[in-house]
Amino acid sequence: MWKTLRKGSGMGTSTTWDGPRGAGWTKLRRSIGQLGRTAGQAATPDEIPNPRQGDGPISPQGVETGGQRFLDALAEELRADPDAFGLRDTMRDGADQLVHAMNELRRDLAAFGPPPPEWAGSGADWFMSEFVTTVAGERTGIVDAFVRRSATRCAEKLLDDPRVREAVTGEARSSSLAMDLFCAVYTFFFADVVTEFAKAAVAEQVKLALPGLVIIDPGGQIPDWIGEKVAAWIPNPCEEQGKDEGGRSAAELASDLVRDNVDRALGLANGTEA
Repeated sequence: MWKTLRKGSGMGTSTTWDGPRGAGWTKLRRSIGQLGRTAGQAATPDEIPNPRQGDGPISPQGVETGGQRFLDALAEELRADPDAFGLRDTMRDGADQLVHAMNELRRDLAAFGPPPPEWAGSGADWFMSEFVTTVAGERTGIVDAFVRRSATRCAEKLLDDPRVREAVTGEARSSSLAMDLFCAVYTFFFADVVTEFAKAAVAEQVKLALPGLVIIDPGGQIPDWIGEKVAAWIPNPCEEQGKDEGGRSAAELASDLVRDNVDRALGLANGTEA
């Protein structure tokens, strides 16, 4: 059972949500049912606790069909109810905070400061903790959890860069975040949040379509396909900078395009329906 923050509720307040249930998800459930039909239903109570797996990997066509039906269902639901799942607002908040955090790092990679004396972990762990809290906050809704996971992976991408890691661990003099890394992490974030949502939503549809805990997509091929599709819809602000008639910097474009890019990621903008 999922929990999601509902619009208008207090900070940190959550209500239970059993996953996507709108009419648009029916086709996705049918696809999942077809993919898992060879696994069969649980025949005895003893079979139910043990997940059973279908026959072999999903075909590319099956992955594409399932992924596209997820995207279609999500866009349909959000067009009918823009506040559904709290997804748009939470993604916008997270993306705004991501841009803010990375702008601070552009000024100084040691922007989060050294760990306090009582901190038991490493400098990199402190950076990770502060970055994720800045981007995702401390709310406990289900979509907040998706944003937090994506923020964690964004921090990992930053720390994979030697200049960033050396600066935050005190091994080298601090410098500024490179713009190509800024832009790469920015575009990654939108697709990764949707991928996290897809993992949870597809799993929920599996439970509805195939009772008995059948494992349909153990390798996560459908969410991965969705993430790649969404990533192609998000413009890289470093590449868009030279096309901008207003002469905005890449960082300014990243901030100004947050709302549009959330809608692109959710399949609500022109050019994302195909």
